[in-house]
Amino acid sequence: MIFITGTDTGVGKTYVSAILAENLKKMGVNVGYLKPVETGGREDTLTLKNVLKNDDNLDLMNPINLKNPLSPNIAFEVENVQLTLDEIKEKIMNAYEVLKNKYDFLIVEGAGGVCVPIKENFLMSDLIKFLNLDAVVVSRPNLGTINHTLLTIEHLRNKGINVRGVIINCITDLNKVLYYEKTFETIEKVGDIEIIGIVKNKEDFEIDFEKILSGE
Repeated sequence: MIFITGTDTGVGKTYVSAILAENLKKMGVNVGYLKPVETGGREDTLTLKNVLKNDDNLDLMNPINLKNPLSPNIAFEVENVQLTLDEIKEKIMNAYEVLKNKYDFLIVEGAGGVCVPIKENFLMSDLIKFLNLDAVVVSRPNLGTINHTLLTIEHLRNKGINVRGVIINCITDLNKVLYYEKTFETIEKVGDIEIIGIVKNKEDFEIDFEKILSGE
C-alpha cells in the first residue's frame, strides 16, 4: 500500500498513479485504487477505474466527493455538506478496509498537497498518518521544485510519515529545464531522499517499482 501525494495541485499525481497502476497490473500485481477525497467531480477516480478496468463502485473508490474544485474544507462549507470529521474518517476507513482486503496492493491518492485541509484542522498529511501509510511524493522538474519538494518531505517526516521516495513528473520538458540534473541532486542530498522515478510520458519513464511495492 502506498499514498501518492504531491508538492502541489496539478503536479500530476493522477497521471503518475495511472502509470503505476497500469504497469503494476502488467507485472501481475492485483492492484486497486482509492481516492479518499476528490473535489470538482470524479475525473481522477474515473481515470484510474478506466486504467484498471475493475468492478469497484465509484463510491467505494472515492468515498468523499464534492462538486466544487476547491480545497475540501472550503467545498464542505460552501456546499453545506453536514459531515463531521469522525464521519469522514469512518467513510474513508471503511472504503480503505474493503479495498485493502480485496487487493494485494492499493494505490491511495491524495488531493492537492500535504497541507491541504480536509476538514477543520485535519490535513491531507493527517489522513496519511490516519491510514498508517508510507508516502511517495510527486514533484516537478522546473524552477521552484527544490523548495516545494523539500518542504513537503520535511512536513511528512515531522508527522512521523515515512517517505519512500520522490517521482519527478516532467510537466515541463527536461530539455527546457536548465541544469535539471543539479536540481535533482540537490533534492536528494539536502532532503536525504531518493528520486525513485522520472516520468517523461506514458511510454518513457523510469520507476523503481520495488521501492513502490516495498520501500526497500
